[in-house]
Amino acid sequence: MRILLGILVFCIATGLAAAAHAQAPVINEVVRDHWALDIYECIEVFAAPNTDLSACTVLGINGNDTNAGTIDLVYAVGTTDSAGVWWPLFRYNEMDNGTLSFLLVVNFTGLPGNDLDGDDDGTLDATPWDSVLDAVALWDGEAMDHTYADVVLDPNFDGLGQTVGGASRIPNGTDTGAVSDWARNDFLGSGLPGFSGQPSPGQAFNTPGAVNSVAIPEPATIALAALGGLALLLRRPW
Repeated sequence: MRILLGILVFCIATGLAAAAHAQAPVINEVVRDHWALDIYECIEVFAAPNTDLSACTVLGINGNDTNAGTIDLVYAVGTTDSAGVWWPLFRYNEMDNGTLSFLLVVNFTGLPGNDLDGDDDGTLDATPWDSVLDAVALWDGEAMDHTYADVVLDPNFDGLGQTVGGASRIPNGTDTGAVSDWARNDFLGSGLPGFSGQPSPGQAFNTPGAVNSVAIPEPATIALAALGGLALLLRRPW
């Protein structure tokens, strides 16, 4: 009986471990604009550890008015590391700070500069790939712009009202197909080389190549908030 129980526990543990590593590839973090010169632009893909993603490509598709649908960025993806992360090191001022859609596609056959939306109506007329694994758009709020992803991070997606310079999936790798999967990255560069400081509570650190994380309120702030809630509760008429 003990042997059978041990086998059962082992099978359950093995199954859970396998499930934990069954991570579909996603765009996990984007940094395209930060304080000062944009010398630390980056994009991160997250999947199961040591996964060969050489059939995949990250595209940056322009969404700005008459340039809508033009492929601005093409990053060939490689193999994830032991933590499940792939990123192509920092880029220097390559990414448009306006409306930009990022697509993770399979078997890309196009070229940089291809216009996939010839009539600029917001619908792709050409799709030179086999499938789209993931997509997220950063919209700067211009009414005439177009996005090419179901998940769109607009300037007010988190109530801040400012164009999104960078964003991270929180918790790391979370993908429910919703805007709520994402947190705005700290625009002042917290987490990037040479940048210090702390993001506002609820905003993410810039963590290319590492697990995504957000800032939380200081313990004293949490305690004061709890005391305020208790005082309000005690004042309620019953």
